[in-house]
Amino acid sequence: MKRLVLKVDSKGRVQIPKEVRKKLGIGDEVSATIEDGSVTIEPVGRILDRLANDITFNFKSVEESLPKLRRAAEQELLRQIS
Repeated sequence: MKRLVLKVDSKGRVQIPKEVRKKLGIGDEVSATIEDGSVTIEPVGRILDRLANDITFNFKSVEESLPKLRRAAEQELLRQIS
């Protein structure tokens, strides 16, 4: 595991270096989990991929269900932060 020291600006923002974002597939949104004094940040797409693998739908394929999965995940994230 590689450890990075990142600066926090006056508004509490942390900038993840471009090469790290690219390697991890981080786009415009991430999901953050706070547990035991640590923050874990994951690309939203990775979470949706995991959901797609864990949930069986009555659709022709998982690809067809991804938009509905994405909406459901986004709604759940908004519910959790509200």
